Amino acid sequence: MVACKSETNKDTTSTNQTVQKDKKKEVKISNTSSADYSSLFDTYTCDVSVSDLAKVLQIPEPNISAQTSKSPNECLFKINGFGEGHDNTGTTFRFMSVPSSKGQSKKEIANLLKDKAELPSGVLMGRDIVLADAGDCYITLQPRRGTVRILNQNYDSFFVITYQTKASVQGRTEEQHEALTNKVKDLANYLVTTHKK
Repeated sequence: MVACKSETNKDTTSTNQTVQKDKKKEVKISNTSSADYSSLFDTYTCDVSVSDLAKVLQIPEPNISAQTSKSPNECLFKINGFGEGHDNTGTTFRFMSVPSSKGQSKKEIANLLKDKAELPSGVLMGRDIVLADAGDCYITLQPRRGTVRILNQNYDSFFVITYQTKASVQGRTEEQHEALTNKVKDLANYLVTTHKK
């Protein structure tokens, strides 16, 4: 009887190890297929209004003002409530698609996932990578640079959202910067979901 119990325990342990290994493999493997995101990565034109942005970021609408951009594929806003900015007009907030390559995106996704799996906390200086809610794009967070990017290895571009570094915005606290990073992550998920076809 004792031998049977030992064998059962060994089997359970090896099964658990296999499950854990499979989970790690799932994290490291990036999707090779995805929905159509060409309107986000290839032909993006600013389609987000002040009202939309206020709703997604959960910021009062009067605290956001649309700015004129010289680029048709760029959204440009000023946001109040997260520091005064270098000119006392608030935070400059912009997002657009940026030319790159499928190979570069694939390499970056793989490297970030590897770092996340190997680091004890999974995060290096606040930098992180998460799978978007839609399941086939990745969102990378770089709070020190005030940048969030959307990556998909099937496109020759990536999507970037910038909200300025903490040091570049007068009066922005660490708490405000962290809150804004989380709000920008929500915006990235919103954009991926909205453009998924």
